[in-house]
Amino acid sequence: MQRTSRTLCLTTLLFAAGAALFFTKAAVIPYKVAYPVLLLSLFYLRLKPLIPVGAALLLSAVGDAAGAGGMFIPQMLFFALAHGAYMCYFLPQAQLAPRPFVWPVLTALLLFLFVCIVPRAADPAERAGVAVYGLVIAGMLYSALQYRGAYAAWFRLAALLFVFSDSVIAWGRFVAPVPCRTCAAQYLFYLFAVRAATLSDSPH
Repeated sequence: MQRTSRTLCLTTLLFAAGAALFFTKAAVIPYKVAYPVLLLSLFYLRLKPLIPVGAALLLSAVGDAAGAGGMFIPQMLFFALAHGAYMCYFLPQAQLAPRPFVWPVLTALLLFLFVCIVPRAADPAERAGVAVYGLVIAGMLYSALQYRGAYAAWFRLAALLFVFSDSVIAWGRFVAPVPCRTCAAQYLFYLFAVRAATLSDSPH
């Protein structure tokens, strides 16, 4: 356990260094956006109970690399697969009866998606992709809000951060420019990734 904690600390430090590298404009490195989450994924893939979290982080890193290469639809695909992996982690410990606040939150998200975002996607393939991706991320959010395992409140906050980060990206791409969109979205995503990963490793 102590060795695992030391490894986690080292991995988190490397993650922080990679995140700092991303926000340093002078550092011109291909696909640098993917490195921090990739480092976290390699740690969690070593631990059997946390393989879904590791897989989700790895898929997110691949999605980041695709986005950095300008491949929007592959980026959505890998992010959707990452959400599926998170659902595999949350659902086994999810409450069956919906919590009172779940449906209002999901309704607001889906209204935002199908009223504000999907109609603005001019390309039919992107429109379909955004609609499907929105349903997947809504499923991830539902599973996180229903999760009743250790640190459930923190996981719910982390999932909401992820949804807000993607909403910033979608608004900036399809509706109107968002000042510092990339930095804001990536900061929120990195915060989600490291918080979800460290909580997953916490003793239950």
